[in-house]
Amino acid sequence: MTPIRTAIIHGAAWLACGAAAAQTPPDAHPVSATAAAGPVLRPGTNARFIPFAIPAGSSALPMANAPRLAFEVRMPAEGPANAPARSFTVTMDTGSTGVVISAVDLPGYSRAGEARGAPLGWEFLSSSKRLWIGRWVVRDLAFRSGGGEVIARVPVLAVEKEMICPGWSEKANRPDCDQPTDTTENPAGIAYMGVGFGREHDGQPQGTPDKNPLLNLAMIDGRPVRPGEVHGGYIVTQHGVHAGLTSDNAAGFRAVKLQPGSRLANGAPASTDPRDWQQATMAVSVNGGAPEAGPVLVDTGIAQMYLTVSDPSALPTAQMPNPSRPGHTVTGLQPDTPVQVMFPGAQAPVAQYGFRVGDAAAPQAVLVNSPGRPAFVNTGRHMLRQFDVLYDAEGGWFGLRPVRR
Repeated sequence: MTPIRTAIIHGAAWLACGAAAAQTPPDAHPVSATAAAGPVLRPGTNARFIPFAIPAGSSALPMANAPRLAFEVRMPAEGPANAPARSFTVTMDTGSTGVVISAVDLPGYSRAGEARGAPLGWEFLSSSKRLWIGRWVVRDLAFRSGGGEVIARVPVLAVEKEMICPGWSEKANRPDCDQPTDTTENPAGIAYMGVGFGREHDGQPQGTPDKNPLLNLAMIDGRPVRPGEVHGGYIVTQHGVHAGLTSDNAAGFRAVKLQPGSRLANGAPASTDPRDWQQATMAVSVNGGAPEAGPVLVDTGIAQMYLTVSDPSALPTAQMPNPSRPGHTVTGLQPDTPVQVMFPGAQAPVAQYGFRVGDAAAPQAVLVNSPGRPAFVNTGRHMLRQFDVLYDAEGGWFGLRPVRR
């Protein structure tokens, strides 16, 4: 297998480092968490636990590195052509949505054949200014689960061209670039899997729920999934992900209601899919200051936290090495600064994520963005050391459960 470009994979999760506030207007109020107790689950729903791929001999703490999932890409049985399956091990990124693989690496892909009738696709990585352009083609992704197998059937973006495009506009949202600084035809080695929600406004206009493999299970243990058998959603833990929600795996979560209808950067609806929800909300307090409200992203793709508040000059900050751009510096919170993130807001939060910068279990760094309203927090993946995270795509719930010690 062509080596996966890990720098790009990790960069994909950077997508929400600064501009994610588009989903929640400044004067919006979170839906009350007391309106209902949480996800309403049908009795007897099915789910499967898919463990993260851990390199042999690894002794790293959970979530020290980006979680990775192994799967085999296959042609659907009724697909246009047969081709040998191929195995991939990639970052499972909650900061993006959709499976992206180089066209030259994707089994069975042909520009002269299948691609001719396939929808045009593109995705922009705001951190690295990379624009990926290709075609959406349906593939089966087979994951090992215990002694069985789980197969998701989703469109995969087969990347035919990669461009570095500093001037790409998320609001204009076009699959081209006026003045690229670099262009690569038929790039190899691109592979990652995004499973986030409400991400279409941040360079992922086509990152709708139909592209999320954890929400589109087609077969379990060799038999087709029956309608209503799986409650659409997932739970991310330190050691793996539950695909599907049940009364057992969802026990112990405190949940908050999500706003329906994710939107594009220009404010237009992103899709008509009823499983398409906006980002969760929170309030953040830094150094004991007054909480500021806004959207939140729990992002498994990065080790650092990103913070946007109305007046960053009032925070205790210092220049530090930029973990995403070696050789550059960035503004971040000083060590020992207390940070508290409250879900869904400061009033009667159902969960609170607190730490001091520099703690062993804290984010690698807390990087401070330019002033902005509303506030925004990208927690990074270290929050998964304190909480399991639930997403209910059918009912529109976001849940947190303290990690069992």
